[in-house]
Amino acid sequence: MKLKKIASALIIGVFSYSSVSWGASPETLEKIIEKAVSENPEVQARFHAYKGAEFDEAAAKGRYLPNLTVDQVFRNQERVVPGNPNNTNSPNQQSTLTLRQMIFDGLATPAEVGRLDHVAKSRFYDLQGQMQGIALDTATAYFDLLRYRRLVSYAEDNYVVHKQVHEKIKSRVDAGVGKKVDLEQATGRLALAEANLLTETTNLYDVSARFQRLVGELPPANVVEVQMTGDGLSESSDQVLDAAYKQNPNILASIENIIAVEKSVSGRKAPFMPRLDLQGRKVLDVNDASRNSILAADTLEVTASWNIFNGFTDKNNLDSASEELNRAHDLRDKACIDTRQLVSIAYNNIKQLNEQVAYRKQHQDSIENARLAYRKQYDIGQRTLLDLLDTENEYFQSRRNFTNAEMDLSTSYARTYAGQGLLLRKLGVTRADVGEYAREEYLDRENICKAIAPAQLVVDKAALLANAKPWEGEAFKPKGPEKATMKFTPRILFQANSAIILPESYADLDIVYDVVKEWGNDKIEIAGHTDKRNTSKEKYNLLLSEKRAKAVADYLAKKGLDGSRIVVKGYGYSQPIAENDPINGNDANRRVEVIRFQSVAE
Repeated sequence: MKLKKIASALIIGVFSYSSVSWGASPETLEKIIEKAVSENPEVQARFHAYKGAEFDEAAAKGRYLPNLTVDQVFRNQERVVPGNPNNTNSPNQQSTLTLRQMIFDGLATPAEVGRLDHVAKSRFYDLQGQMQGIALDTATAYFDLLRYRRLVSYAEDNYVVHKQVHEKIKSRVDAGVGKKVDLEQATGRLALAEANLLTETTNLYDVSARFQRLVGELPPANVVEVQMTGDGLSESSDQVLDAAYKQNPNILASIENIIAVEKSVSGRKAPFMPRLDLQGRKVLDVNDASRNSILAADTLEVTASWNIFNGFTDKNNLDSASEELNRAHDLRDKACIDTRQLVSIAYNNIKQLNEQVAYRKQHQDSIENARLAYRKQYDIGQRTLLDLLDTENEYFQSRRNFTNAEMDLSTSYARTYAGQGLLLRKLGVTRADVGEYAREEYLDRENICKAIAPAQLVVDKAALLANAKPWEGEAFKPKGPEKATMKFTPRILFQANSAIILPESYADLDIVYDVVKEWGNDKIEIAGHTDKRNTSKEKYNLLLSEKRAKAVADYLAKKGLDGSRIVVKGYGYSQPIAENDPINGNDANRRVEVIRFQSVAE
């Protein structure tokens, strides 16, 4: 069929270039992730940011060292003293060697060097976080690749069976020995099988494009079937979360950022202290006419300077740095929250999916056995072709659900390890050009994340069964139709030509609430009615009566009545209970009724 050819072409197209870069042997998850964290542009961008920060720190340390320059001066200056007594004129040409050394700069240089040291460490942990993130995304793409390759195969099998059964039923109908309704059902189920095949091939294409973005190449034709496990993973969610708080690179990067900003705050205090500089100057060359000028003399000097007033710039710079420190603490707190959410959800998924995988496997095996039994029963005339399609559909769904549970479980393990900063270590993947930093005590001191995970929901199945109504009993007897069993008309007043309830009616409505609350879960109809005059318009009165009924229903709902029990209806002037005056109508017909509906046993 045309759809089959399109699906096959799509799959072939996805992998047609795989052999260019990947070998014929199956590729492992570890090798693919190693390639991703070594070559992915997002990782490389963080790597170069980290290396650049290291060079920034080295550049800042240069402030501790002297500065040596050679200066060549050409000068044309007014002669104040006539002539040139004793060759003391200012030189018009001079070469000097100048040495400058910072002695004290208010501790600005140590603060800047310390800041850039922690900036480099923060960039290092940013890099580690990006590597963990790309590793997780790549692992997810890997498991999805396994997932959808399986599901495409299952969908192909499902399509073939549906097509074959459809053709059999069609041939019977064409021969006049089959029911057209059976053909309609088979045609609909075939369309569903075709849609499932198209869905899975599209999903496979999508994950292949995602794989290519992460790894830089199309997926290999052969990958190793692998499942992640929880070896070494704690049994307590709080312990898992505590390990994540201590090792998650995003949290560590945020703490390093705090220390870097603290150093920045210290550096902004430097302008409030004096500055001392040493400078020595050696004249290398001067014209003869100025050899005795004081400007041609060698000098050695110490300069002290005080910043008396700088337009409040320094104070504002210090305040700005303090606010940046507050922001750094906020980012640390956000990193804690994000990590808690990621790890808590992933770890809970592990617990749930481990149990779910067993049930999904049992379901798949049972349905497969039933499918085989149905085929045997069909052979002896005890099942129809439509019965076979029923089992095929359920078998396809059971295989799909089992595969999804398996792959979701592996992905949840990967997500938990990534949240703990351990995914690369678990896979044995490293980068030779990225080292490690020794763990400093301030990483624990500044880590205020609390390892409190949400409690995992555990269903008490025994309690469910104990509280359940018996399979055969009142709960399963058919209920009779609901009938109006009670009706009353409370005194409710509205503004003229309006659905706004007058305050004097609130007390009556409170009584209505108390009454209907005692009716349990029975349905309640709030019915609005109007009177009729010569000038009355049917459409207007229908709308007004419905709005008034709704106003009453809203009042009861705000008091706490379950809104799902209430039905609002407006009858206009179609159901009068008294004769209407052509001019004034009749107050008795302007009313709201509250009606109780109960199921009456058959």
